[in-house]
Amino acid sequence: MLAGFAIVLPILVFYGFHLVYSVNIPWFDDIENIPYFLAQWLEADTWSGRIEALLRPNNEHRVVSARLIVLLHHLSTGQINFATLNFIGNLTVLGIFLIVSRSYIQSGGSWHKLIPAAFFMFNLQFYSMTFMCIMSLQYQLIICEVFLSLYLLLKPQRWAFAFSVIISVLGTFSMGNGMMVWPTGVLLLIYVGQWQRLTAWIVVGTMAIVGYFSGYDFVQGNDEGFAYILQHPLKILVGFLAFVGGIWDWTPRISFEKRMIVPVLGGLLVCSFFVYYVLGAISTSPQWKKILPHTLINRFLTVPYFQRTSARWLAFWIGAFVYLLINSALVVFFRTRFDYQLVLWATYKIYPGTLMAMTSLLLIQVVRTRLQKILFAGFGMAALLSWASSYWYFVPQVQQDRHQRMAFAFNQQYNGVGLGAEKNSAFAKFIVNTFDRATKNGFYQFPYPLIAPKEKEIGALFNTPPSNTTVEIQKTGTEIQISSSEITFVKERGVFVALKSAQRLYLFSGVSMTPWWQPQAKGFTVRFPVSVIENDTYDVGIWLPERVLNKTKVTVTIP
Repeated sequence: MLAGFAIVLPILVFYGFHLVYSVNIPWFDDIENIPYFLAQWLEADTWSGRIEALLRPNNEHRVVSARLIVLLHHLSTGQINFATLNFIGNLTVLGIFLIVSRSYIQSGGSWHKLIPAAFFMFNLQFYSMTFMCIMSLQYQLIICEVFLSLYLLLKPQRWAFAFSVIISVLGTFSMGNGMMVWPTGVLLLIYVGQWQRLTAWIVVGTMAIVGYFSGYDFVQGNDEGFAYILQHPLKILVGFLAFVGGIWDWTPRISFEKRMIVPVLGGLLVCSFFVYYVLGAISTSPQWKKILPHTLINRFLTVPYFQRTSARWLAFWIGAFVYLLINSALVVFFRTRFDYQLVLWATYKIYPGTLMAMTSLLLIQVVRTRLQKILFAGFGMAALLSWASSYWYFVPQVQQDRHQRMAFAFNQQYNGVGLGAEKNSAFAKFIVNTFDRATKNGFYQFPYPLIAPKEKEIGALFNTPPSNTTVEIQKTGTEIQISSSEITFVKERGVFVALKSAQRLYLFSGVSMTPWWQPQAKGFTVRFPVSVIENDTYDVGIWLPERVLNKTKVTVTIP
């Protein structure tokens, strides 16, 4: 009973937290992949036009699964709700956990040992993915699809193999990372000696990959990525280990060099165990154990786990590790040249979270009985620390991001710029046109109120006498900073700076000057680029959602 509660607790907190803080507002890539796609689909006169809209790449990815979910959501409701779609995307974390849990139990594991895995996986460290709609419908969803495909691939039934192929094709067209299911599947089928299936798998996989790149523009500059790897091999290796062990990122507020140390140790643990596990699996294979030295084979003969576990489950776990490690390597190899700190970026933490969850489950299962309780306690403490520290550090960040998203949506609705574009840019015009089409087709409008019912009164505050609040304004060539050390506000509700000219009204969310753990803040700072606001002279006001404050005695001129 207690163990069941411990497994369910992080799941309930994860989804409850999402329900509280998610908003029905898109951001950046959401716009092209969801409202723009749906408008294209609804306005297409032919099925070829609809299929073209479905397959249209976004950056380096096709996102068919996400768009199919959008279509089903629209078909069932007549509208789209980004908070609902985001929740559906986050349900795939539960899907990953269920596949991992079922495979673990079926391969001889004890269900109460799932506790550390639950705390590693239902974690707020990947909050930026959790609260961005298209990311939750890509990164998490593709892991779920690949794991399901590998699970079915190794079942003996023909229908299971057929479904595995179908899911793999769908995964390939749902994110570029999905293509890695094919080489992973090749390794597993070779290991278990399924030669007929291997031939079919290679043929279909080749066709799927060729189809994926048909009409596809290569714009990522991956040749520069290879050059960067050759120039900085040790740096890349350390970054890879930090990435793989990133769920042990327990102190994100310290300097990056110190922050990396514990994740690197976690990465060493995961990678070392993976090598050990692969060698153990090979040592039990009649076909492949001959490539290992006899001393190594005899060593693994003393490990009961490898002797009693079927080849199917050994292959599944190897495949799950291989897929996640390949994707981890791709991120580190081709993204860190832009910013090395991406190795601990919140968006990607679902990969190390799942890797550490699987490592904890299997390592506890592999060791001798007398060590299992010690490892269970150790992984349990590490998982609880990862989980608790993620909420401790990132709840304020989620609150702040939510306020910023709502302010950006306010600016987008009333000024035509806010959700990721600069004024007068092609992307700004694209966003405005997309929302116009969404309104015309009747499937999306900005929610009201965006922030709080009193947002209607914001403009009226500028008709009142100025207050005595001291506000400081600093201008650079590209950025405006507005701050005040006098305003006290509740972080949960936020504080907003309003800029009003004769023609326009903008809102920007303030960042607290007090430590993140304090629920009430004294003082705030707002920074925004001049490229998101029209040239004009503005009066400055401060708005707290629970009340309206008077305008101040300062103005800001842009540029």
